[in-house]
Amino acid sequence: MFSKLFDFRLKRTAKQAFGFYVVYLLLLLLVAMLLGGIVGIISGQGFQAGLKVGQLMAIIVCLVLSFVILNYKKSLSPGNVILALLAGILAMLGGGLLGLIPVAYLTTLAGRETSE
Repeated sequence: MFSKLFDFRLKRTAKQAFGFYVVYLLLLLLVAMLLGGIVGIISGQGFQAGLKVGQLMAIIVCLVLSFVILNYKKSLSPGNVILALLAGILAMLGGGLLGLIPVAYLTTLAGRETSE
């Protein structure tokens, strides 16, 4: 369930995708809290600045992860690109909690093999 979390080529089962979701959500939360705290202290705005940093970070991480997964799987079809963009939209609405759902789903897709 928690093996090979950084292997973006892997076609995951539903259970493995859930493990991917949980681990990346916890990592996102940890890094966002640390970065948000630092920015909040430096800017003097406290919690509000940290909240904005966390929201922005969730959007960026979800979009980047989606496209990295699609790139590794060589699966940049229009439908998959829409799913990747949906990750960013959901991250705008619900942070990493919602934004990582399409990302986890994209890990369950099979990649295309190319002859090089």
